[in-house]
Amino acid sequence: MRGSRQSLHSRNNVKGVSRLSTRQKDMDLSTTISEVRNEYRGYLRKHHPDWAESTVRTHVSDAFYLYQNTIALSFWKCLKDDNSMAAAREDIFTYLKEDVMSDRAEERTKGYFADLRMLKEFLDAEYGGVEKRVGYEYNCEITVYKYAKLAYDGKITPEEAVETMLKEVPCFSETSHKLTVMLFASMMEGTKYTRRANTETTVYFIVHMGKDYGLDRMVNALKATQENVKYYYEQTGNKSNSIRRGCRKIAVENNIDISFEEEIFDGIIPKESSDAVLTVDATAVRYWLYAAGDSSANWESDYKDGIMAIGWENLGNLMAYSSKEDMRSKMKELYGGNSSFKNQVLATWQFANELKPGDIVFVKKGRKLILGRGVVEGEYVYDQSRGQYCNIRKVRWTDKGEWELADQTVMKTLTDITPYTDYVKKIQSIIDGDKRTEEMLDVDLDEASFAPYTADDFLSEVYMDEERYHSLVSLLLTKKNVILQGAPGVGKTFAAKRLAYSIMGEKDNHRVKMIQFHQSYSYEDFIMGFRPTESGFSLKKGVFYEFCRKAAEDDRPYFFIIDEINRGNLSKIFGELFMLIESDKRGVELQLLYADEQFSIPSNVYIIGMMNTADRSLAMLDYALRRRFAFFEMPPAFASAGFRAYRTKVNHPKFDRLIAAVEQLNEVIANDDSLGEGFCIGHSYFCTKTAINDEWMKSVVEYELIPLLKEYWFDEPTKIRDWSRTLREVVK
Repeated sequence: MRGSRQSLHSRNNVKGVSRLSTRQKDMDLSTTISEVRNEYRGYLRKHHPDWAESTVRTHVSDAFYLYQNTIALSFWKCLKDDNSMAAAREDIFTYLKEDVMSDRAEERTKGYFADLRMLKEFLDAEYGGVEKRVGYEYNCEITVYKYAKLAYDGKITPEEAVETMLKEVPCFSETSHKLTVMLFASMMEGTKYTRRANTETTVYFIVHMGKDYGLDRMVNALKATQENVKYYYEQTGNKSNSIRRGCRKIAVENNIDISFEEEIFDGIIPKESSDAVLTVDATAVRYWLYAAGDSSANWESDYKDGIMAIGWENLGNLMAYSSKEDMRSKMKELYGGNSSFKNQVLATWQFANELKPGDIVFVKKGRKLILGRGVVEGEYVYDQSRGQYCNIRKVRWTDKGEWELADQTVMKTLTDITPYTDYVKKIQSIIDGDKRTEEMLDVDLDEASFAPYTADDFLSEVYMDEERYHSLVSLLLTKKNVILQGAPGVGKTFAAKRLAYSIMGEKDNHRVKMIQFHQSYSYEDFIMGFRPTESGFSLKKGVFYEFCRKAAEDDRPYFFIIDEINRGNLSKIFGELFMLIESDKRGVELQLLYADEQFSIPSNVYIIGMMNTADRSLAMLDYALRRRFAFFEMPPAFASAGFRAYRTKVNHPKFDRLIAAVEQLNEVIANDDSLGEGFCIGHSYFCTKTAINDEWMKSVVEYELIPLLKEYWFDEPTKIRDWSRTLREVVK
């Protein structure tokens, strides 16, 4: 529950701000973070004009290290005063030492903390402190606790609690507030919960339950949270370190015998760490990030020898292990400690079993440097004579240099980055010397230049009244899946994309994907499936799979738009994802049909479908899918304020007569027993950016409207003849 859309402070001072209702402000919970990042970036540029842009980006990124790594109880509260800053410094150090296992934790902590202190100085100087800048976000956990408590005590209904939360803490959705009420009840009763708030809210709830209800309830809350931590570990492999630290402190301070140490995970094997090896597209090229020793100290020798090499010499031949779990057991035996060796196991296993000739390897140094690129040419070899770095593969190195990336790389020795196609393209482009792409990479993602797009922009382009627009947005945010249905020409496709823009606040096409269903569209196109190659068949990932993987790496909203959604065989296309698209099933994992892989639909993915109600050739929507979507009717908008303004701007008497005739025609269609309102002619037939003249109007009548009437009344030639004559006379 961290981050939000604009704070009250900024909302009152930003020109042209979107007119979203309070329950629509939850779409991008990191917006305030993004805003402050941009403001801080400008502050550094102003006060340090001698700094290079890359230096500015680094200082901004490091200042938000706590937030990026979700290790602080509250990022905003870290910036309050000297005491909170001291606690933040300790939090950074603990994370680096325990979670990242860095032997340079102290040195790195100094750097991150110095930038955090500079950020605090900026907020103090510009706003008089962090609380004044972020507004209601600062103490939101106090508010939600208050009303969740009142609901649990029976003093107000859960519905009343949620309604009040929406008013006082509008940065979170109705769904989030409902979950908060349920979270409170689960903690009080000591029952496992599977959804969670952020660390700060979790810890606040536990502490204050103890204060308000006594030690027994605090014990219940800790037990419930412990079960949640174990559940998350089983599902994701995430050890919830910040939550465990907070709970551990509460347990120690209150002399409660509940462990939050690593042993609580004993006997639990995360799903992603199962023995099975993912066999996706065995013939296709995969892309890897590789660290050539500590800080890539081995890069020069690797390049000279034409190899890549990893350590773990005590493991012996990596091919001797039948599974990742066997490898994990050996690591624990050799090195001891409480570590799960999750990343180490994955890297060594993939090096021996999944890397193959033809794959592309990028050599990295630190978090932002690429040193080289090469093509794997050999199978895995265990060479004991090489000492520490005894696990090798032959590589033909094609590029050697030093290229700086705008985005940080991962920390692991070896990482498969194949699913992140945009990221791979960025690295390839900057190495290949694409100057245009290089310039694009030089811009921080938070600073990417997308044209702003507000609710006002939507209402000016899509002829829909403001109340219906807010209803549509609220419906999409709550249900997560909406179908826009209506007659031909009501602007469903046009509206879908702009609906996404208005919620995002910008025209960011990287977060919007549009496809069209048809009778031949399949699960294999949508999720994944085997497709023919020159050598046989290979497993290929579909468009929705790739989109969800991309969205999972980002907190911002993503919109998947499906045109003609009722033209496809929906049961066949969605397959096992029927359940996962439901709003309360987001994040739940299922095994995919064609791969030994757990897949979930991220909560920040929103599906917008379009359905033409006049298409009589189509079967009814599958009921199982129908109940998972909300349906929003889009009627012709001739009477809307937007279209009336458009007519006024056109200022053409003949155009006015044509519209009047079409409105009369729509009445006839709506009252026709064989047709109905779903077949009415939409306003978009008459919307154009070109000049409206006699020839244009005649063309619309002759080649668009009359053919449509022939299709509608194919068995009633008299109606076709009469209305064709009427329309032609209007525009002659």
